[in-house]
Amino acid sequence: MKRHAALALAGVLVAAGCGGDDTAPFSGEVVTVKDNSFSPETLEIEPGTTVRWVNEGRNDHDIVPVEQYSDFGVEKEDFAPGDTYEFTFDEPGVFEYWCTLHGTETDGMIGTVVVGDAEVDTETTVAGDGAAGAATTLNVPDDYPTIQSALDAATPGTLVLVEPGVYNEAVVVTKRDVVIRGLDRDETILDGEFTLENGFKVLADGVAIENITAQNYAENGFFWIGVTGYRGSYLTALRNGDYGIYAFDSVQGQFDHSYAAGSPDAGFYIGQCYPCAAVITDVVAEWNGLGYSGTNAGGDLLIVNSTWRHNRAGIVPNSGTGEKLYPEHDTTVVGNVVYANNNDETAAIEIAETLLGTGIVLAGGNENLVERNLVYDHDIAGIAIIPLPEKILNPDSSAAVNFDARDNVVRANVLRDNRAADLVLVATIDDATDAGGNCFADNDYTTSIPATIPECDETLAAFETDLAWFIELLGGAQPEGLDYRDVVLPDPGEQPEMPDARNAPARPASTGVPIAIDLDAIEVPTRESRNGSG
Repeated sequence: MKRHAALALAGVLVAAGCGGDDTAPFSGEVVTVKDNSFSPETLEIEPGTTVRWVNEGRNDHDIVPVEQYSDFGVEKEDFAPGDTYEFTFDEPGVFEYWCTLHGTETDGMIGTVVVGDAEVDTETTVAGDGAAGAATTLNVPDDYPTIQSALDAATPGTLVLVEPGVYNEAVVVTKRDVVIRGLDRDETILDGEFTLENGFKVLADGVAIENITAQNYAENGFFWIGVTGYRGSYLTALRNGDYGIYAFDSVQGQFDHSYAAGSPDAGFYIGQCYPCAAVITDVVAEWNGLGYSGTNAGGDLLIVNSTWRHNRAGIVPNSGTGEKLYPEHDTTVVGNVVYANNNDETAAIEIAETLLGTGIVLAGGNENLVERNLVYDHDIAGIAIIPLPEKILNPDSSAAVNFDARDNVVRANVLRDNRAADLVLVATIDDATDAGGNCFADNDYTTSIPATIPECDETLAAFETDLAWFIELLGGAQPEGLDYRDVVLPDPGEQPEMPDARNAPARPASTGVPIAIDLDAIEVPTRESRNGSG
């Protein structure tokens, strides 16, 4: 995402929702760039046509040709959110390209321009396809000097065991059903030295990563994109420039027993999936811009039994036009401890700057359930439901959408010492007296805004709050996020190790994910029930 100073919620929404604002007449073809996708992926044109790429996502992207075609392509420094890039294709041919941040030449964020009568080779080879052989263990560095070289030699079912040490690698995983496991979580470290993009970028189904630390990457520590079946267990992500532990456009996944700190965006993120069929459980997020963010994600998506503390904001499921599948809906948040998310000494993207001092915020999402959480010690709000009015705040954007927050249920939570209010409900966009079907039941709290909030078993005759009021409540300008490279993080201490890492059998993420969660058995946690480790 672009990282401007957050002057108010309005500024955040404009940046999150805007597309290209170039209003000059244009007679060529347009490719819309969302986060992690080009649309259309394949474009057919005549010679002499100019193509304009418009970055309507929230992240920087680049365009790199598979083969070098004259001056075609743009670097990420020149293609941030809101930027455009144009190129005129004069010669017939097939021009394949990709984003190096979010794909490879054959997988992930890829595109093709077909010029004239050129024929597209429709035969594709999916990376890592092929029958699984006998279970194989490859050892790093004894058998292979690097993690990447071991994965290049892997077949489905392979276990890559990584000895303690510091590995300055950006690993790309294109082999399905492999398991990558460190033998000491705190001492098996991938370090990007602030120059490499991602610690692990996974583009194949069924990949599990276990018992490893990834730190100091320019983008993400652990990153799954466009996969079915993923698992991250006993992971530590420290001081990474975008997200810590991240799944995008991916389903049937799980993050467990993990720790994330020091990311400007979110420590944990699941985005653009429905139904996601995913679980986050037994994790700790601290000292991030957001503990959890989930744009346009939902459907059998559970965030449970975890600790979210000392971020700028805690748990923030949200809608946005920068990614597909909006609006966000149907996320379940149960049994978490969410506290002291007032930390202005972190790195932070805009929305994190603005939501400083909030615990759980449902931002323009629908049909979410927030239940049996302990939420305390926030300067602004414990649990808040707010709309995201992109179109109102950015009327010139063709991509902007007004996102009401509707039919959310906040039930049986315990809230203490949230200074402006324990519970906040902001009116929907269309009607300032409309509660939008949002309701509250059986919460243990002291204060709310408005003073009378809609109960789930009654119709509220009058309801009055508005977005402008909530912006004022947030206090306008907030401290800007720091450079993630400069933030001094607390010592996380020794993190729990995966049991018997050397001898435990490999469990690819093609089966058994996500873990089954008995939601009915989860009780409201106490302050003493979380030991503070992931």
